[in-house]
Amino acid sequence: MNQEPSPPVSAMPKVVDVFLTNKVLCALLAVMMLTSAYWFNMLFGNLRMIAFFFLLAGVLLHLAVPSLFALVSLGGGLKYSLQVGGIAAILLLVLSSGSLYTAAVFMLLFVILSTLAAQVMQQKGLGQAGWILALVIFFGIVFAMMVSAGQLDVETFVHQQFQPVFDTMIARIPPGAKSDIIAMQGLQSMMVKVFPGFFVFGLWMIWWSDLIFARKVAQRYGFYHGEEKDVLSFSLPKTLVFVLLIFLGFANLATGNLQYLALSGVMMLAGMLAVQGVIVVHAWLKSKAMTGAILVMYVMLFFWSVIVIIFAFIGLFDIWFNFRRTFMSATGEK
Repeated sequence: MNQEPSPPVSAMPKVVDVFLTNKVLCALLAVMMLTSAYWFNMLFGNLRMIAFFFLLAGVLLHLAVPSLFALVSLGGGLKYSLQVGGIAAILLLVLSSGSLYTAAVFMLLFVILSTLAAQVMQQKGLGQAGWILALVIFFGIVFAMMVSAGQLDVETFVHQQFQPVFDTMIARIPPGAKSDIIAMQGLQSMMVKVFPGFFVFGLWMIWWSDLIFARKVAQRYGFYHGEEKDVLSFSLPKTLVFVLLIFLGFANLATGNLQYLALSGVMMLAGMLAVQGVIVVHAWLKSKAMTGAILVMYVMLFFWSVIVIIFAFIGLFDIWFNFRRTFMSATGEK
């Protein structure tokens, strides 16, 4: 496939340039974004509806921190990004009264992971970067849960985390409504089963979207140098299929932690395949100039979640048959 045409290069605003090229100011910006939800709640918590919008803005800024370090990595390189992250971690240590755990999580999850993923994206593209990002997040979360669970099974540990919430909800149900209590207990059981997989997939979606945003910004201001294929050419490696088969085997044949975590892996990979499937259908509809149908597709995804299974199968088959090779020329590639 050809690379997408490079977008027109714009001059970076002076204020943005100052913050991104100064290590201390960039680190201060990262900490401000990371903690913005807390400060907005402190400052505007009593303003009712306005407080909600400020809190939402703070959450979005918090989730955009990986894109900041990906952007810094694309412009200043690996060393510069890690230096900025180190300074930000020191600032966090001061703000958190010396909490090494907070600083370590920040460095691993927001700085190192984002920086390395951006470097892989530059060299090997969005598909390979997304795949490596998923593996690192999955095994990192699995390790963290196993350490937190201690002597308990991971599933039992997750159940304990949800227990207080569901106990409160069940306590509000009238004693005579046994069917409602049973339904709530069933919901609790399902939530415990699917939580790790959905949580990992959610993190992957956020970090991968941040990578795409960082690349767009770097391209706009002329400091992105690397693999530039269109997002519509996103394709996961065939290795994913073999890993999915392994996870499916353990999910059906193993017991205990291995079965529970393998099921989480299956859900994460299925979600990633669904993303590829959506991109395939989006590219096909775009090649047919069916803009309205693209909007309908995303509306259906929002309201009819079962359709995700269909997209997952499309993504799976696309890995082997590359459906887009027959129509990508209409979207700017061949």
